[in-house]
Amino acid sequence: MSVLPRTPPRVARRGRAVPVGGVLLFAVGGTAATIAVVWWVAAHTGSAWSPGGDLAVYRDAAQAVRAGGSPYQVDRDGYGFVYPPFAALVLTPLAVVGPLAGYAIWTVLSTLAVPAVVWLLVDHLTPAGDHRRPTLLAVGTLAALPLSPIAGTLLLGNVNIVLLALVLVDLLRVRGPQQGILLGVAAGIKLTPLVFVVHLLLTGRIRAGVTALASFVGTVGVGALVLPADSVTFWAGVLDSSRTRPPGEEAYGGSIRGAVLHLLPEAAHGVWLPVSVLAAAAGLAVAVWASRRHEELTAILACAVTGLLVSPVTWYAHWVWSVPVLALLVARTWRRPAHRRWPAGLLWLVFALPLPWWVGYVLGWAPLTEPAWMMPVDLLYTVTAVALLVLAAVWLRRTAPAARGCPR
Repeated sequence: MSVLPRTPPRVARRGRAVPVGGVLLFAVGGTAATIAVVWWVAAHTGSAWSPGGDLAVYRDAAQAVRAGGSPYQVDRDGYGFVYPPFAALVLTPLAVVGPLAGYAIWTVLSTLAVPAVVWLLVDHLTPAGDHRRPTLLAVGTLAALPLSPIAGTLLLGNVNIVLLALVLVDLLRVRGPQQGILLGVAAGIKLTPLVFVVHLLLTGRIRAGVTALASFVGTVGVGALVLPADSVTFWAGVLDSSRTRPPGEEAYGGSIRGAVLHLLPEAAHGVWLPVSVLAAAAGLAVAVWASRRHEELTAILACAVTGLLVSPVTWYAHWVWSVPVLALLVARTWRRPAHRRWPAGLLWLVFALPLPWWVGYVLGWAPLTEPAWMMPVDLLYTVTAVALLVLAAVWLRRTAPAARGCPR
């Protein structure tokens, strides 16, 4: 079933043909421009957290592995390697090339993953053969690139966009016994996708859930086989969230824990965990509800937002899930009059909010320090996550179930 309205055959025949090649070239041009901007920013700033900061940590960890050392002894301005040992093995090619070449290759890979994600969403939300697909791909890509989670991930050199693509391919495109493999691999690189394994099991997709778990366990096994001592170090401290950030930055992050640490620092440890448990139960209930209504993308996004809320650490760059959230919201409001499509525009502004500060920072015009704007933005993201889950529940309650076999 299509979410975006179908164009009547008569209109499609009489309308002007969409210049597919030109539209795709436009999307590729925007992507290339983004790569150029990221490289320019990297060359003109010296911030420890912005130009390739995360990628530098990955590269240091990969070099440590190649040299026979531990990736968990890496320290770059207080930031260390916090991913499973399997991730360190996957990232070892970064140690072979120089820092500039590594940053260039990684930026190109991550940037090209953006139109790949947009295409997955366009393919899921529109009927096959819809002549607007190339236009939607171009517009969606150009709308996604300026979002702070996307731009921030590209600037930092983080792995978020690549993981987003792996999870969406697995949950939206893969069917049969192979479903779950990519999800397990993604979780082996970064633990946060494990929330989707819980979702698969709760919605009765036992085979896919077990496959994902087996794939994840396989990555753990590979890490333990190749890096046994480092595996013990990582898994023994897996619940220690303090290692994910330098001292003094505990209150950063858009999760419930980050919000509580910011607003109630004295009572944080007795509040954030029970509140997070309740949020996890409520969010997963919405995801299961959506799945049973055959609204698969809604279910996936409810699960993703729940994971962002309850994770001990959720940086703004983790909100790359804003791209499919916006795509679904646009699809839901497509039939409305133009003046009633403002929710998608407002949400786009929320996720693009820090971008003006970045521009000012790069040009030396920023009037605010990073902490002065980062904590309010983190709180805004926490409130947005709660609001999205509430709105999803309201929408599910007010609409008729989708037809079986036609997930949205």
